Amino acid sequence: MSETADIDCKEIQNLISDKDAKMILMSIKTIPKSTSQLCVECNIPTSTAYRKMQKLSHYRVIRKIGVINETGKREMLYKRNAGLLKILNFEEHC
Repeated sequence: MSETADIDCKEIQNLISDKDAKMILMSIKTIPKSTSQLCVECNIPTSTAYRKMQKLSHYRVIRKIGVINETGKREMLYKRNAGLLKILNFEEHC
């Protein structure tokens, strides 16, 4: 069982060291953002952003937050899981 945890930890380390994933994580450091906002801000294609967000969400590095925007529509924003990133020493590498 600990072997699986080690593999997951290595996968997460590899994921957060990826250039695009790192830009996404830095972008949502203080303010949760939508995928479309992240695409523009990080200058990455939509397909890349969704793929990275899916992996980051799978490993619980980020989490989804549903909000109602100014037009009254539900919007999904993404927020960093600061506790996990602190454990993985992500802050020290940025």
